Amino acid sequence: MKFFPLRLLMVLGTGLLLGGCASYDTQIDQGRSLAKIQRFFVQSNLNDNHGLDHQLAEALKAHGRIVETGPLTMMPDDTQVVVMYQDRWTWDFGDHLVFLQLAVRDVRSEQPFATVAFGAKVPLREAAPVTLNRLVDTLLKK
Repeated sequence: MKFFPLRLLMVLGTGLLLGGCASYDTQIDQGRSLAKIQRFFVQSNLNDNHGLDHQLAEALKAHGRIVETGPLTMMPDDTQVVVMYQDRWTWDFGDHLVFLQLAVRDVRSEQPFATVAFGAKVPLREAAPVTLNRLVDTLLKK
């Protein structure tokens, strides 16, 4: 019974350490916003084995946006912005997302004006669409 406080401290300490292992970072150029953007094109990543392009498109559609996916050669003429992404995964009895960055650029520019990134030192046990939806929510609300 006298070891109870020590065990409680160990559990709380571990929770605090692991709780700070995921980070989210958003940057949008001053004077820019995605609030009025309606037509998105998600550029497919040939290294993506998890279908994130389609999951990203679904997350944007859930916010009422018009979204197409594919290689840049398939981009519709009325596209307003292009969304590119980079992802990294680790394996621990299953694939776990440890890094995801979304970058948004307007059709004419080669430089992104908005980015949002997720990074985890310790893989989270949440599904990739949950993390992806969180990033899209953050990006569209800024």
